[in-house]
Amino acid sequence: MENFEIYSSELKQRLSENTKVVGREEKVTRYDESSAPNPLMTVFPRSENDVVEAVKYCREKGLKCFGQSGGHNWRIRNHKSIDAIICMRTLNNISIDETTQTVTLGGGTIIGELVEAVTAKKLEVATGVCNTVGVLGTLLHGGTGRYTGKYGLGIDNLLSINLVDATGELYQNVNGTTDPELWWAICGAGSSFGIVTQATIKAYPQSNDGLSWNCTMIFINPGVSKIERILEAIEKTQMEENMSLLCSFACLPPTGLPSLIVTPWYYGPETKAEKAWERLLDPSLKPAVKKAAMLPANKLNEGNDPFCRMGGRKPSLGMGIERLDPAAFLEAKTLSIPDDATVFPHSHRGIAYEVVCFPIYKDETLDIKAQAFAQSVRDIWVQKCGNPQKPRCYGACAGFDEPLENIFGDREKVEKLMKIKKKRDPENYWGALLDIS
Repeated sequence: MENFEIYSSELKQRLSENTKVVGREEKVTRYDESSAPNPLMTVFPRSENDVVEAVKYCREKGLKCFGQSGGHNWRIRNHKSIDAIICMRTLNNISIDETTQTVTLGGGTIIGELVEAVTAKKLEVATGVCNTVGVLGTLLHGGTGRYTGKYGLGIDNLLSINLVDATGELYQNVNGTTDPELWWAICGAGSSFGIVTQATIKAYPQSNDGLSWNCTMIFINPGVSKIERILEAIEKTQMEENMSLLCSFACLPPTGLPSLIVTPWYYGPETKAEKAWERLLDPSLKPAVKKAAMLPANKLNEGNDPFCRMGGRKPSLGMGIERLDPAAFLEAKTLSIPDDATVFPHSHRGIAYEVVCFPIYKDETLDIKAQAFAQSVRDIWVQKCGNPQKPRCYGACAGFDEPLENIFGDREKVEKLMKIKKKRDPENYWGALLDIS
């Protein structure tokens, strides 16, 4: 088995007692299997020291390792070269300090676990929109979610981290004071500098007893006039800090017809929510599916659960766009498939819309066509809804070949990031997520 027994036996001697190391037959299912690694072994650490020893062992043996928490990163660069997965899910401890209103969490904590823990203390945190996504996986790329308008991005609420670098050294309590250079790079490109084993973030008291209004509307194969009316309603809606909107274009089963999925959210009572979103809630728009409810804080992301299930093939691509051009959505519909404090760009903070294309299928022979489809939709959005001279792409939604300037904003920022990368990881060992060499 390609030395798995030897590697496993040797590595276990350096790890905590009963630490699990498994072979390919027990690898962890990822969100998108089209670019998933096929590792020789997967390690489930029980402590930060286990992560240190696993990285050191892989380096000694010439193995390429990769840390994962939720397993949702859509496009893993160099996924075919990864020999070992360090699955952080076993490090999902959460500690809440109600006095300082801070939360310290393990590197394997997923969003659903964090939301449940803080809700129990009548607190809330800036986090992503899918319960099964790793907290740090989304946070280290910026961290957008329901509370972004109210509390800012996830990186704005990050206080400190512990990180294992490419040599296996553990850095503790890294923050803007202890290591300003590394901190700048981590806040937006953290996965390219090591495995984050622990983080401390800000928490806030709940508003409206944690209750928020959630709505999902699906428009299946909408016509020209329908798309125009939906997009006009969105653009004419005045956004407030208690509002957020997810808008996705996808070919949904069982029909496979192009669909527009719109999910407005409001942090407040239903009457205010319906007033705030009255243009989009116009009954004459007639969505094929409409589901609205007042949900407690621990059910914040419940409406997104169907899109966050693991497995299958989903080579998705997203883009930050400045306007909603009906022509762009109609063209996509005709396609088919058988700030300087951080590296995160200031320009992306003011983006009007984040849109994502989800080709969802199971047949691996469709990979090339599906990826071409997603790329085609992305290119349409760039040309007709954004700034073709300066595209803006959220890092977690980037494709394999997305120019770094599109993710981090400008060449000067990219060059600074590359210098830090070459200093901290000269061999580009952590190149699986983001190649900066």
